[in-house]
Amino acid sequence: MNLEKGDLRDHIVKHFADHDFPGAGKWTDRALAEGRLAVYFDGLDEVPTDRRKEVADAIGQFMRTQAKCRTVVTCRIAVYRGEFNEDADRTLRVQEFDERLVRRFLYGWPWPEHLPPDTVDQLLGALRDTPQLMPLARNPLLLTMIAYLYSNVYAGTDQVLPHTRADFYKQVTDSLLGDRQRDARFSHPVKKAVLQALALAAQDVPSDVHDRLALPEREVLACVRSALEEQGRPPDRAQEVLEEIVERSGLLLAVDSGERYQFAHLTLQEYLAATRLAADPSGLLARYRRDPATWRETVRLWCGAETRDCTEVVREVFGLDPLLAFQCLADAQVVDDALADEIVGTFRYRLGREMGASRSLVIAAFGVVAADRRARGAAVFDLLSVFAADGGSPGRQGAALAALAATNLPRAAERLTELLPTVPGAGPALVGMGDLAVPALRTAALRGQGEALRALWSMRTPRAAVALCASSLRPSITDVAYYLADLLRDQAIEETLRGTPQRAYAPDYLWVWKPFAVGDDDPLVERVSLIAAAIAPECTPPPGVEVDPRILAALGLVEWARPWPRPSQADLDTLHEHAMAVERQMMLAPPDELTAPGETLLQEAGLPATRSRMLRLLPAALRLRAVVVLCRQRLISPATWERVNEPIEHPGYAYSSSWHYRLLRAIMLAVSACAAERAADAAVGWHPWGPVWLGWVAVLMIVGGWGLLFADQQIGLVSLPFVWLYASVAGRDWWGTLIGTAAFVAVLAASVALLGRGLVLTARANVSSTPLRRFVQAHLNR
Repeated sequence: MNLEKGDLRDHIVKHFADHDFPGAGKWTDRALAEGRLAVYFDGLDEVPTDRRKEVADAIGQFMRTQAKCRTVVTCRIAVYRGEFNEDADRTLRVQEFDERLVRRFLYGWPWPEHLPPDTVDQLLGALRDTPQLMPLARNPLLLTMIAYLYSNVYAGTDQVLPHTRADFYKQVTDSLLGDRQRDARFSHPVKKAVLQALALAAQDVPSDVHDRLALPEREVLACVRSALEEQGRPPDRAQEVLEEIVERSGLLLAVDSGERYQFAHLTLQEYLAATRLAADPSGLLARYRRDPATWRETVRLWCGAETRDCTEVVREVFGLDPLLAFQCLADAQVVDDALADEIVGTFRYRLGREMGASRSLVIAAFGVVAADRRARGAAVFDLLSVFAADGGSPGRQGAALAALAATNLPRAAERLTELLPTVPGAGPALVGMGDLAVPALRTAALRGQGEALRALWSMRTPRAAVALCASSLRPSITDVAYYLADLLRDQAIEETLRGTPQRAYAPDYLWVWKPFAVGDDDPLVERVSLIAAAIAPECTPPPGVEVDPRILAALGLVEWARPWPRPSQADLDTLHEHAMAVERQMMLAPPDELTAPGETLLQEAGLPATRSRMLRLLPAALRLRAVVVLCRQRLISPATWERVNEPIEHPGYAYSSSWHYRLLRAIMLAVSACAAERAADAAVGWHPWGPVWLGWVAVLMIVGGWGLLFADQQIGLVSLPFVWLYASVAGRDWWGTLIGTAAFVAVLAASVALLGRGLVLTARANVSSTPLRRFVQAHLNR
């Protein structure tokens, strides 16, 4: 592509033309002019460095020229320098996973078939038991490595996941470098030595260098040759070693069209650099003094990578960066007790006094240290427990609560749950812990503790919802019903509750969830009946709760209690006209402009107060549509609601164009011809039957009836008695009494059956187009 000519448009046209799109040029120009194309530029960071500015300028020019079109550009953060700040309306960054997304990711992982169905739950449980790994799982790439490690090493064994970050990175690198499924040309130690050398070279790049994480291919190959010489291997095989590492391990990536290389994640680079300096603490400290921001994580990983006395390194760091020294306490295998006590004492005083980013770092450091399984960690944990209960210093108390949550320990969740009734900040801290806090909160919820119920609701995870269900059998706890009614809006939670057995139910409200049930024995039908029974009498949700619209619509539209007083026919006609007018306005005006007409319509409907409250809790657009449905289809019974999603046979059925009608018409035409002929014979005296005048009347009625049928169907139908009378006479004359009567009955039965089937299908087709059915299927069904 020649960017100097600005031919991005031509490139788009060529793309469509290559896929046999007719008239690609004219269609593309029109679509671009009208803003009907979305254009995605993926991987700006993969463009060679010397051309990246040229490409960015061309894309920027395209964004300005085609401003009506949506344009999306993706790029790694390390490379992006704000090239599109003036042309793009917003810049988005990929966020870390929360626990809900971690679970969804793991459920989509291709687990080996021999592993049990609960492998994901086992892994999540293992992560909760290893506090230092849980934060890593929030990064998509590191979570991929965790899933790989678990499925290939730990699943189905008695082994436990590594307890420290350094051990985790060691396991990951060893596992990926030692792939036993494919033959390797180079040994694991050789490839690891190469990666360690590359990691140190990358770490040594000054922090102010643009895109410092990616090394040029020339430098990479030089580094690989040097590492091979150290290992006593021929340096001329550097390219082969590099290719095997990139293609088989996934630890090192080729970027910029293979012109540069970088590690899959920065922490892998930092870990491997730390192991390269395992026997060189002075070199580590020299580098840290020169560039503290770049080397702080490497210092932490160095402390945890080997079983060594880290006292002197930690002491040196303490003089330069006390916070890093505090973090190192959790990673270091051996540190002098006096130095450790001095560091902890320093931060005991600082807890709650820091502001901004420093506060978050101190809290995180306390969390890491307090999660340490050794005696030092237990002492810091006890200190935080005391501070968390002390309301005399609000700043320190809030920091202690957050630090307890940051430990990711079950006993921290238990301690925070103990504080929940008296310490307001304990709730948000527990919610931040995610599913790890569910067992402790569930126990408190079963004791009727309202704060625990609200914390479970705020967590908004499937596991928390299941814990809430355990409290839903308590009739006095109405808030549980509201919380569950809110959580049902989340599809993942709905599916989880659908798989959770439910025995108790409220018989009068089993109809509420029937339209949305999956199968005949969906447990949600019973569970939602309890929810509806709890909220129906007085619909006043707790603050922040939004009840699932499906439940609100059912309780607001359906006559589930005492009969609704019937307005007069004149009032009904007026209400129907107003509803039609509002419905027409909805096609032209946004919902926020129809709030007043909708409220007026709701008042005119004259609903009982409880049902009006239900409808007012619906989102604005749904509320307006629901009120229109109510005014156009007044009587909605529970039975009608239950069947609203039932599949309709031939939903677009039209009797007048159906084969039932055509066949019936053919039969009636044949029968009429027979009857007319017999009546004419009787009228002219050829085969007398009854009075002569009756024969003439029959001929006139049969022939005239078919003519009138097209003008007025009801008048035309008066000929039917004459048709069937003379047809039966003709049958007996032709075939005798027995056969003639049988033929007459068979034809009459077939005609009635065709007519009846047509009427049934017409009625069903009419049901499929009712306002209620259209509303539910368009706005409530998932």
